[in-house]
Amino acid sequence: MLFDGRIIAGITVFVAVAKGGSYARAGEQLGLSRSGVGKAIARLEERTGMRLFDRTSRALKPTDEGRRLLDEVTPMLEALGRVASPSTPALIRGRLRVSTDGAFGPFLVIPALPRFLAAHPQVRVDVLVRDRVDNLLLEGVDLAIRFGGPEARGLDKRLLRRSRVLTCASPGYVARHGLPRDPDDLADGHRCVRLLDDVTGRPHAWHFVDVDGRQRAYAPDCALTLNDAPSLLAAARADMGVVRLLDVVAAGALADGSLVELLPEWNHLRWPGYLYTPAATHQSYALQAFTAFIAEALAD
Repeated sequence: MLFDGRIIAGITVFVAVAKGGSYARAGEQLGLSRSGVGKAIARLEERTGMRLFDRTSRALKPTDEGRRLLDEVTPMLEALGRVASPSTPALIRGRLRVSTDGAFGPFLVIPALPRFLAAHPQVRVDVLVRDRVDNLLLEGVDLAIRFGGPEARGLDKRLLRRSRVLTCASPGYVARHGLPRDPDDLADGHRCVRLLDDVTGRPHAWHFVDVDGRQRAYAPDCALTLNDAPSLLAAARADMGVVRLLDVVAAGALADGSLVELLPEWNHLRWPGYLYTPAATHQSYALQAFTAFIAEALAD
């Protein structure tokens, strides 16, 4: 006798109803209407010749036949789930297009990629470095990672990390211009280099927060503005002035001594970084694996 593959679909619905206790809860889990769940159960009962649920009680409970079937099929469904899970290396393949900004990309995403690609040799990753998040769907981007949390229609947004914003300058700059002791000192003879916001077209204002949550805001008049984090870092290293950098961007320069942190008591502002994926679409196993990996690798 040929096996009726439609029974598998019906059994999946049956298990969801048995474990959830109602058609409504099973429907929410499976994306079916209540009537759709009821019809699936009726078809399964017709095909198997079993009465699976006691419909006379207030709660929907499996009959003796239903309980025996549940005990038999649950291990099989779990085994099928393991075979077709994203942890199966043979299923994790394909090309991913990842869009990221100038802070996440060079300083967090790209350094993490060797570990992911070594674990998943059949995946290919295209990394696009840009600040804007509009038109991602039109560009065929699978996943975007951005600091600041810009809104983007048609995309789900998930918090990845919060990074501190640091005030920095080179030792050479400090030797010539002195060490500011307070944010107000920056207006007194200091050169500042600001980051240009690609979305608004204006330089980012500087917001200072101390350990007690007190805030200061400053919008210095700058001779130089730049539109990405690596350029801002390079300008600071070249003695061009005081900059504000995310901790992940400044870490290497602070460690090697090419930059020093200024106003440390006012560097407690934390800037959020988010992961974006297209809303309401099926995710490939490669995308599921990359999303799980990057969320762990980039967590603060």
